[in-house]
Amino acid sequence: MANFLKYGLIAGILYSVYSLILQITGSDLRFNTTLIFVVMLVFPIIFMVMAVKSERSMQEGLISFGEALKTSFLTYLIFIIITVVVGQLIIQMYSADDWNQFVEVQRDLQASMLEMTGMDQIMIDEAREQITVEAMKDQVSGISGVLIGILGNAFIGLILSLIISAIMKKNPTP
Repeated sequence: MANFLKYGLIAGILYSVYSLILQITGSDLRFNTTLIFVVMLVFPIIFMVMAVKSERSMQEGLISFGEALKTSFLTYLIFIIITVVVGQLIIQMYSADDWNQFVEVQRDLQASMLEMTGMDQIMIDEAREQITVEAMKDQVSGISGVLIGILGNAFIGLILSLIISAIMKKNPTP
């Protein structure tokens, strides 16, 4: 099995189990944006590095930037496809209270971002009112939610892969 597939599957499955446990237990951590950001950043990086290290060891300690980029990006892509699909399944399990909590978190996040840009309170309140359960359901559910989730995260994965590849490449010395 290719290293990117192995480590992408492991990362995706582990993160999905973690997410399912949070959903089943009804934990408030499901909507903690800071925790989600950290876990969705750190967790795949660990497995991307492990995949590149494994690939490099299979090639007698050498790996080009391009090979490292391919391995790390494909690892991330497998991870994100699994997590987005499982995320869609979890969203289907949301209760009305879950949706209300999700919307409130999104409103607070939107308000804090708009405050940082210097918007006045009236405009912030108007923006908060536009975030509704129906709007969030339309935005994150279905095929469009899956595609947006994968494509949006693929860009982040590419940036992470470029950094990891630059650090981990090891060409033969001339």
